[in-house]
Amino acid sequence: MSPPHDEREGANSEGNGGLARRFLVGGLYVGFGSWTASLLNFAINLGVARLLGPEVWGFYAFVFAINEFLNIVGAFSISAALIQAPETSQRHQDTATAISALLGAVALIGAAAVASWLYGHHSPMAAWFLVILGVTRLIELVGSIPYAILERALEYRAVALIAWVSTVLPALAALALAWFGAGAWSLLTQHFLVSFMILVLAGLRSSYRFRGAVDREVAGKLMHFSRSVFVARSLEIGMERADRFAIGAAFGDLKLGLYNQARTLSESGYIAARPVTQLAFNLYSRLQDDPPRLARGFSLVNHFLVRLLFLGVATLLVYPQQTIRLLLGDDWLGAAPILGWLALYAGFFPLFENLKWLLYGRGMAARVVWLRLVQLLLFLLGIALAIALDDVHVVAMTLLWTVLLGVVLAWRMNGELLRGTLGPIFLGPCLVLAATVALFWLPPVAERLALLPFWLLPFLPPAVYAGLTLLAERTSLLRELRLLAGLLRAES
Repeated sequence: MSPPHDEREGANSEGNGGLARRFLVGGLYVGFGSWTASLLNFAINLGVARLLGPEVWGFYAFVFAINEFLNIVGAFSISAALIQAPETSQRHQDTATAISALLGAVALIGAAAVASWLYGHHSPMAAWFLVILGVTRLIELVGSIPYAILERALEYRAVALIAWVSTVLPALAALALAWFGAGAWSLLTQHFLVSFMILVLAGLRSSYRFRGAVDREVAGKLMHFSRSVFVARSLEIGMERADRFAIGAAFGDLKLGLYNQARTLSESGYIAARPVTQLAFNLYSRLQDDPPRLARGFSLVNHFLVRLLFLGVATLLVYPQQTIRLLLGDDWLGAAPILGWLALYAGFFPLFENLKWLLYGRGMAARVVWLRLVQLLLFLLGIALAIALDDVHVVAMTLLWTVLLGVVLAWRMNGELLRGTLGPIFLGPCLVLAATVALFWLPPVAERLALLPFWLLPFLPPAVYAGLTLLAERTSLLRELRLLAGLLRAES
């Protein structure tokens, strides 16, 4: 079945601002839905973490890291190929669904094979978890196609609602199970419910039904894009899970639990904004043949994204220990020293991700492959050094250096397109962040603030950062806000 709206409608309305307005309104829907869902999910998962403790969380993180290596089949990103394709039809959608199901089935067989090894070398529980995660992956891959159909049709109100429901309800289920003593099974149930609900809800809203219209020629076109993405995403999986696997194997479940929660906490802002980044990829793909508008769209997306996410970075840099104590409790204080390094990583990571998706949107997936390979090699060296020195902090430091290298290389790869945009996007927030941190680290200020209740301290750095941003960038912020207001008033 065709997407809910004719794609030509959006294309024909580009001349009067219709496409820009549709993306902006969609971004508001997705952004609001994502942020509210992430806030609720964040709060709920803090409760789950308090109930389970670092060791149980470390066990699940270890099994999940193995699962992510098996999840390499998802690196083909068939749903992204469907979004990036110049046109879609029932043949495109059915072919994408068939490919996704086949990839999920292959990965499930691989999960069963690895589970037989885990059964004897780790625990029967770890083996069962891996198999169930394999079934979950199959559901997730199939469900990503109707979800991509909604994204391509710019049905962002529905996308936002589905994302909200499939985030919050499974988290509540996990909290209830953890409360009743289900342990790591509560986390596994949450992961399964997310994938299952997306499959059901996106399938119902898109009205897409598989009709067997699988086409070899269409498969070839989808895989042409996906092959390059597969290599890049495979390297990304290494970046995302190699540290967890190595720490779990070398340092044990407790240290892995602390590191995993610190990294998850540092990435929470970006995770909340991830749907907006996916929307941006859709925008980059549609404007890939219009460089001026493409550059302006990239600048506008990142102008606000970076400034908003730096609010959280300020807190994690200045008060990592107090933040951990407030959110997770005293049992997790061992994660605080790692959190300082990961805060800086979290500040640069969203910009790197947007640069990466800009390359994808411009059809430059091969450059992303080279970029990710360089990053992964550096990261693996850092992990090896951390094991040799018996110091988990080295892993966090290496993660920061890899993302800094990625930003520099990805910016150069985008060449003339982004000339003159780095300063307006990133330089101002970096200077304001540095001023904020320096202010709180002044000995007289630090001594006076130490007299305040610990739970109040994490709220002070973002407030100061926001105030300094308004003072330093009032003119540019007003200019960008006027542009957004103009787009919202544009005829659809």
